[in-house]
Amino acid sequence: MLLVILVLGCSNPKAVELNGLSVTSPGVAYHPRAFLPTLENPGPTRQQVIADLRLLRKNGFQSLVTYGAGSTMGCIPGIARQEGFDGLVIMGIWDPLSEQEWRNALAEAPFVDGYCLGNEGLGVRYSPDELASKMTELRRLTGRPVTTSEPVASYLEGPYRDWLLVNSDWLFPIAHPFLANQGTPDGAVDWVVALYDYLTATSGRQVIIKETGFPSAGSKICSEEIQLSFFRVLRTKGIQFFYFEAFDQPWKKEIRQHEVEAHWGLFRADSTPKKIISWFANLTLRSE
Repeated sequence: MLLVILVLGCSNPKAVELNGLSVTSPGVAYHPRAFLPTLENPGPTRQQVIADLRLLRKNGFQSLVTYGAGSTMGCIPGIARQEGFDGLVIMGIWDPLSEQEWRNALAEAPFVDGYCLGNEGLGVRYSPDELASKMTELRRLTGRPVTTSEPVASYLEGPYRDWLLVNSDWLFPIAHPFLANQGTPDGAVDWVVALYDYLTATSGRQVIIKETGFPSAGSKICSEEIQLSFFRVLRTKGIQFFYFEAFDQPWKKEIRQHEVEAHWGLFRADSTPKKIISWFANLTLRSE
């Protein structure tokens, strides 16, 4: 049914209005290379974040979405602006109840276009009432639009569908076709576009895909060539999305128990580029 009920996406793949803000493509979902989700790990240094962001900006990325606001990650939006990110900057707050993340998020408001409060944690790491209250407070204190992010299926059905539509200033779903058993680039793109168009049509709301991508390794149907083909086709469809993700994160395979989780990046964990980055370079040259 989702493949049948389609409407046109935005006609201009470069920009769309979001509460008066311009969403400039390409945008990338960013975790620092030095990030590890452990208490023992102090997190990336400021210089490591600067190096990451310079590399991304050099290769054409203009918009950015982050995930957490603790420690140095709480300074990413300001650093991104200094390094030339002139598109949409969405600041993520991983734990909506963290006082440190809250303070950092408020301090970065001059550099931020919007906030994503929480990520795949509704009803698990925080309750709907807790999240709604913090979203309202963040809007009041910053004057910025606020949303949260959950897997795309949660916006279509289930116990939190109506809550997400009511409480989000824009819809920010996560849509990974590989995890939905879409194993070919064309099929994967069709799956993403159908869900995007269906959600836009049925909700009447602005939709931006927070995460979509294709692993470059970890399964017999994954390769750098397929990753490149997926994004090359998706870019032509006129939908708004963030490339997932900037760098491989090897720690994810230990937590999620699947080899592909370490291979979503456009760059490897050592910052060497995958094939998609050469494609980006050619696009940049042609547009100059």
